[in-house]
Amino acid sequence: MKLIVIVGITGTQGGSVANVFLSELGWRIRGVTRDVTQEASKNLEAKGIEMVAGDLDNTSSLIPAFEGAHVIFGVTDFWQPIRHPEITVPLPSGQPLNQACYHLEVQRGKNLANAAAQVSTLEHFIFSSVSDAKKWSKGKYSRVYHFDAKAAVVDYIRESLPNLSKKMSALHVGLYVTNWKIFSFLGPRKQPDGTYVVSLPADPNTPLPMIDPSKDTGHLVRALIQVPPGKTVLGFGSMISWNDYMKLWGNILGFPGSRYEQIDIKTAARLVLDRELGYEIAEGFAFMGEFGFDGGDPTMLHPQDLGVDCPTTSMETYIRNEDWSSIL
Repeated sequence: MKLIVIVGITGTQGGSVANVFLSELGWRIRGVTRDVTQEASKNLEAKGIEMVAGDLDNTSSLIPAFEGAHVIFGVTDFWQPIRHPEITVPLPSGQPLNQACYHLEVQRGKNLANAAAQVSTLEHFIFSSVSDAKKWSKGKYSRVYHFDAKAAVVDYIRESLPNLSKKMSALHVGLYVTNWKIFSFLGPRKQPDGTYVVSLPADPNTPLPMIDPSKDTGHLVRALIQVPPGKTVLGFGSMISWNDYMKLWGNILGFPGSRYEQIDIKTAARLVLDRELGYEIAEGFAFMGEFGFDGGDPTMLHPQDLGVDCPTTSMETYIRNEDWSSIL
């Protein structure tokens, strides 16, 4: 049997990969997490997954966790220090929070890659990334650190770890359609006339790669390991504009007339208590609305380009199956 090692297995993307590979014949799963005593780890063990301790802040802890792996799926989390500061190494003082998160995520990605590069049995390294907003916008959007950090890790692997680079595919997981559950201001808001509105800085008509990451990430990873390494793939369920998404949302849920409105970056930034973080999020949406989620990267493939089975969740299916009771 082959071994897939999943970093971040208790998270959204890693959990999706685990769910798919639990049903794959010929594979065993090893999950890497910071704390193997937590309930989420115990639940995964009960499903037959080997759980081992590994810390992205400590390369030496990852080397034994990766031993014998044929495939490694790696993901880093820019938002973890913001959402869970209690389990984060101390961030440097005197630096904006989003910049500190950038430097931490880049270092964690390098640690992950340095450990993976030492695995002699490795056949495929799949790193969850996104595009370099500063690069593709030619500096226009310079504060989208949650994009640029992951892109910096891919650049590091290509420039400094050539043997690992030959085994790497970069999976660009698209725009989480579930983000409204984390940041409520990203979701539909009820209006006095009974309709709902989403307000963001993105262009209303730009098609965006929307994805239900908990459902689809695993299928994308499974598809990638069926083809040779060296791919850069944009993962999504539907390529759809915000205008069309909100029309679909309103029609399915019985709120016709629901719509999207484009707001400027400054207005969007004010929706977040931390102003620098507000600009981080606002510029991210403005970037993808102007340059596309992938920035126009000519090497980017779509799932159908891989030539293998890769089921994903359409936005119609997502909207119909989601629990919207908290905002309706």
